[in-house]
Amino acid sequence: MDFFCSIRKKFLLFAFALGMAFIYRQVILAADAPDYAKQVQPVLNKYCTSCHSDDEPEGKLSLQSYPALLKGGAKGAIITPGHSELSRMILVLTGKAQPAMPPKDSDPPSAAELATLRAWIDAGAKGPSGAAPDPTVLVAPQIKLLAPVRQSVNAVAVSPVGALVALARHGEVELVAAEGSKAVPAPTQHLLGHRGSVNSVSFSEDGQWLVAGAGEPGLFGEARIWNVADRSLVKMVQGHKDSLYAVRLSPDRSVLATGGYDGLILLWETSSGELLKKLEGHNGAVFELAFRRDGKLLASCSGDRTVKLWNVATGERLDTLKEATKELYTLAFHPEGNQVAAAGVDNRIRIWQLSSDAKEGTNPLISSQFAHETPVLRLAWSTDGKTLISTGEDRLIKVWNAADLTIRQTLAKQPDWASGLGMLPAGNRVVVGRIDGTTATLPIEPPAQASVTAIAIAAETPPEVNYGEQPALDKLSQSTEVEPNDQPDQAQEWKLPGVVSGVIQSQTPAVDADLFRFQATKGDQWIFETNAARSGSQLDSKLEILDAAGNPVPRVLLRGVRDTEIEFRGMNSDQRGVRLKNYEELLLNEYVYLNGEVIKHFQQRRGPDADGQFYPENGNRFTFFETTSRAHALGEPGYIVVPYPVGTQLPNNGLPVFTLNYENDDQATRKLGKDSQVTFVAPESGEYLVRVSDVRGFAGDKFKYQLIGRRPQPDFKVTVTGMNPTINAGSGKTFTVKAERTDHFMGPIRLEITGLPPGFQVTSPVIIAAGLYEAQGVINCAADAAAPTPENEKSSKITATAVVAGEERTKDAGSLGTIKRADKPKLLAFLELGGNEKPAEAISTLPELTLVPGGSVTCKLRIERNGFKDRVAFDVGNLPHGVIVEDIGLSGVLIPEGQTERMISLRAEPWVRSQDRQFQATANVEGNQTTLPMLLRIRESGAAATLSLAPAGK
Repeated sequence: MDFFCSIRKKFLLFAFALGMAFIYRQVILAADAPDYAKQVQPVLNKYCTSCHSDDEPEGKLSLQSYPALLKGGAKGAIITPGHSELSRMILVLTGKAQPAMPPKDSDPPSAAELATLRAWIDAGAKGPSGAAPDPTVLVAPQIKLLAPVRQSVNAVAVSPVGALVALARHGEVELVAAEGSKAVPAPTQHLLGHRGSVNSVSFSEDGQWLVAGAGEPGLFGEARIWNVADRSLVKMVQGHKDSLYAVRLSPDRSVLATGGYDGLILLWETSSGELLKKLEGHNGAVFELAFRRDGKLLASCSGDRTVKLWNVATGERLDTLKEATKELYTLAFHPEGNQVAAAGVDNRIRIWQLSSDAKEGTNPLISSQFAHETPVLRLAWSTDGKTLISTGEDRLIKVWNAADLTIRQTLAKQPDWASGLGMLPAGNRVVVGRIDGTTATLPIEPPAQASVTAIAIAAETPPEVNYGEQPALDKLSQSTEVEPNDQPDQAQEWKLPGVVSGVIQSQTPAVDADLFRFQATKGDQWIFETNAARSGSQLDSKLEILDAAGNPVPRVLLRGVRDTEIEFRGMNSDQRGVRLKNYEELLLNEYVYLNGEVIKHFQQRRGPDADGQFYPENGNRFTFFETTSRAHALGEPGYIVVPYPVGTQLPNNGLPVFTLNYENDDQATRKLGKDSQVTFVAPESGEYLVRVSDVRGFAGDKFKYQLIGRRPQPDFKVTVTGMNPTINAGSGKTFTVKAERTDHFMGPIRLEITGLPPGFQVTSPVIIAAGLYEAQGVINCAADAAAPTPENEKSSKITATAVVAGEERTKDAGSLGTIKRADKPKLLAFLELGGNEKPAEAISTLPELTLVPGGSVTCKLRIERNGFKDRVAFDVGNLPHGVIVEDIGLSGVLIPEGQTERMISLRAEPWVRSQDRQFQATANVEGNQTTLPMLLRIRESGAAATLSLAPAGK
């Protein structure tokens, strides 16, 4: 018994000692335990809270606060207080449990940081004591500096009154007197107290307030409004969860807009600091904001590659401008508020024309220009709207003529990135702040003094010249090629005009080429062409114009303004359609250079799955500047180019300048097949050479040719398709007139149509616009019209008139053939203004639409179903070039089954000139029934589109 009592006593003593040791250990651990707020939460913030936050608790786990940590996640608790070896947090951080954390693409905690977490858990995982720590305070190691810090300039703002310049630096804003200001210079003022780096700064429109945006990455963003006069703090707002990159005051100072790395835009009431609106929609950081001058519209640009337009009063997103292909860093409104420019990582400056209400689809891209070889950092618009300044990571500052985005001046290369940019109100100097902390005020050339304003764009074709009546080809002087004539000093003399017959053959291994010498006076125009393949020769000819020494004569300079490439598939030498990268910014009538060939944009793609179309309207592809059509491979690079006269001094914009010479392989409009044609305009008086060769380098006795040298004879011929129509009662049918243009005649052609049977009416006049090759008209039959008689069914007459080389020419263009009447169709179609007006019954009372270039207008397309129940697709034809039907897909304008009407919207490109033109809608079913035309008036002046009923011609 005593033995067992002794054993029990010893056991109790041992247990007591063990308990005391455990308590002592816990006391020691508690005394040495890491502090949650100072040591543990910073580690969690560094590695975990980007995915496990209150806003985005991945796996239903948030580590943003101590209570959230204790709550655990979808798999339960993540810590076991007192036992780090059992805690899931430690197991996943060390890879002993799955999924291992952090993810593979993230840095793991260091051994010291893991030891801190283990020690905290082993000590009982105690939470913070006392007041909760400020989550916006960045906990960072204090590193002793070895030299004074030179703070970078992140942004620059110039007071609208021109007296002060604000420089945004880390933790402060410097206010310095603007160079040349009439105000008494004052010492540099420092607006202190900003937490983190100040990334954005701007003045109010009256110059009385200044707002600065700052913050700490991943923690918070704050904006401070300062009174410029006494440097006092007016208001401080904080609401973002990341650094601010953009802060702007509305023109009346009532609203502050802030945007940051968290992708949000917040609107604040400046008087109270109250949050008014949260604008959500960007999927990337918001890098810049700008108010329109009326304060009703806010523009934002983002890392998601878009510009968004917002209604300030309602917070509604009005439109998304998405032509950019990479992140956008900067934007600026035109002083008038009718345009907005933006730029960023894809090297381009883009300008959009804005409508008054900025609604979706009413804000077209009007200009896109390759600006810097590196990302564009900042844009600034002059107060008169004539000048746009850009800075880039290439350390260049460029001055642009804002009207057409032509470069005016490139300033000297800067010592570092110009991350801040502001233009003085006078418009003749720009303030620059750089990443290296330095600043400068640099002079710029005003528009009136810029030499580039005198640069003229080269004409597409030479001017029309009336050389009088010319002899027929068989009446020209004939001669025969005489060898040797392969070298410039051996060139055979040739008197123009004339025809020379020759053959490309060689008795030596050298490739044969025949050269002919001719005289020309400056400005003289001569057309040289070959007749070879057309006559059965094996020669695939090439023509070149050389100077007397045998050097190519340059024809035009093509300056690249944007780059592109062929997407989806290649294109052969005939097809008009191709898909080009960045197609959204390719405007109508722009030239594209593809491996020596120049083509011209005719019709925009209807969507990402459609081809863009190039001139002409139909048929095989034409080339321009007498380049030769080629096949092009998928992925082949290209450039949107602008033509300039030879000798023009063009400032470098980072893209190539191509020189086109007077040469041709296959005639540009395909009239001559594989034969060649060159139109030569002598740049100076003197001797020139024309060289004939085979483009493949082949030769032989079957490679015969005729070389013709003649004066241009500009002219035209008109043909009609859709002759002999049968028109249903109460409906209409279209016809097409086509122009065959000769020797670069590109003027408008007017066709008058008369002599229709009673009860029938026709579009007249029909205008084939300058530079185009086709137009459409409509023949309409009244519902009660009698059938034409043998005496009047063929009585129509078409007369074509045009001014050629300053002389009016009128030609008989035939007729519409035999016109017949058919019964009322199962489908009738009408174009109407959209109200309850009675449909027009005659061309003399057509409804009118008036459309401003750059604007839109709507009308109604209505059908009567007389037993026709299927869907109806329409083509809207004969619109002026540059006017399109908006919001249609590959199927065109569609009225589905069970419906009888829809509204259609017409939009005009900003460059469309004033004109009157009738257009119509044609159903692609039931015999292609066509509406009566509607008259569209394009007027360059006027604030809005108008609707009216008025006479519209015959």
